[in-house]
Amino acid sequence: MICTDSRDIRPGDVFVAIPCTNVVSHIQQALQLGASLVFTEETSFPDNRIITVSDAFLVASHLSRVAYPTQPKNVIAITGTNGKSSVAHFVSQIWQYCRIKSANLGTLGLFVDGNKTNSLDIPNLTTPDALHLHKILSCLKSNAVDNIVFEASSAALDQKRLHSVSLSVAAFTNFALDHLDYHKTRKEYLIAKLRLFSEVLPQNRPAVISVDDESLYKRVRSVHPNVITYGYDPKNVIYAYDISATINKIKFNLSIDKTVFENLELNLCGDFQLSNVLTAIALTYSTGIPAETIVKAIQCLTPLNGRMECVALYNEVHVFIDYAHTADGFRKALLEFKKYTANRLICVFGCGGNRDASKRPEMGKIANNLADIVIVTDDNPRNEDPVLIRCEILASCPKGVEIADRQEAIETALKISTPGDTVAIIGKGHETVQVYGNKKYDFNDRTVVTNFVGK
Repeated sequence: MICTDSRDIRPGDVFVAIPCTNVVSHIQQALQLGASLVFTEETSFPDNRIITVSDAFLVASHLSRVAYPTQPKNVIAITGTNGKSSVAHFVSQIWQYCRIKSANLGTLGLFVDGNKTNSLDIPNLTTPDALHLHKILSCLKSNAVDNIVFEASSAALDQKRLHSVSLSVAAFTNFALDHLDYHKTRKEYLIAKLRLFSEVLPQNRPAVISVDDESLYKRVRSVHPNVITYGYDPKNVIYAYDISATINKIKFNLSIDKTVFENLELNLCGDFQLSNVLTAIALTYSTGIPAETIVKAIQCLTPLNGRMECVALYNEVHVFIDYAHTADGFRKALLEFKKYTANRLICVFGCGGNRDASKRPEMGKIANNLADIVIVTDDNPRNEDPVLIRCEILASCPKGVEIADRQEAIETALKISTPGDTVAIIGKGHETVQVYGNKKYDFNDRTVVTNFVGK
C-alpha cells in the first residue's frame, strides 16, 4: 500500500514523505511502523529503505496512479480564482439532464448523480491529495461512473496532486489576486494555475478559456495551443449576445460553433453566472454532448447552494447569500446586486482568519464604495483575534457598522431593510459552521434568514 501519512503506515507499506517542516520525524515514524520503502527529498538518512528523489510530490502522484490505475472516461478539471464550484455544479446538472451517470468533486465534497456521498474518506480540501484523488477515481470507475468534474486548486497544482490524472478537458475560469498566504506573489499563483495546461492536460485535449480576457487567453495559449473558447465576443466558439437580465433571470441568445439558439432564459442572478454557464457549455460540448441537448439542459439549471442564491423575498426585499471571499469575487457580486437594486444595497460580510490578510482593507474599500449600508461582522476568525480582523476591514470602510455576532448582524440588516432593498450576506455561502480558535459552532446564514423571516 502507498501512504503519504506516516500515521497510517502498516508493515510493508511504501511511504512517500511529502515535504514539510516535520518531514524527518514523519520518516522516522514510518520506519518505526515498518515501512518497506520511503521516498523522500531528504538526503540525511543512512538507511537502505530510503530512496532519495528530486520531487516527492510527483512521486506520490505517479505511485497513486499505480495503486489505483483506473479512472472514468471523461475527467474534467476546472481551475480559476472564482467560479470553479458553480461551473462544476452546472456541468453536473447538464449531465444529469442527459441521464449520464456522473460525479462532481470539490469544495462541497463528492456528489454522484447530484447526491452527496460519504462512502469514501475524503479530506476537507478543494482538491484531495493524489492518493485520495486516484482512489476516488478508481472507485467511481468500478461503480460505472464514467464522467467526473472536479475543482483544481492552485495548491493542488503546485503540489502536483493531479499530475497522473488523464484529463479529457480543462477550463480556466478567471484570474484575480488570492491565496498570497500560500503563493506569496501573483506570478507564483498564476504559474501554479497554468500548470494544469502546461503539465497536466494532454496537448491533444482542449483547454476551455475565454477570448474576452485577452491577457489570460494569451497565457493559456502560450502553454497549450488546443483551445475551445467561450464568452461574449463573437470571436469565441461559444458566445452569448443580446443579453438582458433582472435580479433573478437572464435572457440571451447563444451561438455554439455557429449554430444559433434564440430567446433562452436562465433562472440565475448575475453576469458572471452567465459566464459560468458558458464555461459549462464549452466543457460538456467538448466531451461530445450535442449543442441542442445542452441548450435544453441549461434552461433547467439552478444555482449552487450559497452562490448568488436568493434565499428569501421579505417585504419586497431580496435576500441573497453568496460565498465570495476574494476581493474580485466580492466586487463582482456587489456590482451585480447593485445593478438590479431599486433602493438600497445592504451588505453583511467579514473576512476569515489565518488567510490572506491583504484582502481585508481592499474588501472594506469595495463595500464602502458599492454598498449603501455596510455591516462588518465575523466570518471564521479561526486563530486570529476577530476584533483585529474587523478593524483591518473598517480601516478602509468608514461607513461600516461593526456587529461582531453574525446572527445579530444579519438580523439587523433585515430589520432595517425597506421595500426595494437588497440584502447581500457574503462570505460563508454554503457553510454551516463558524470557527473560533479550534472550535466549530453550528451556524448557517440561510437558517438565520429563514428563521427571522418565519417570525
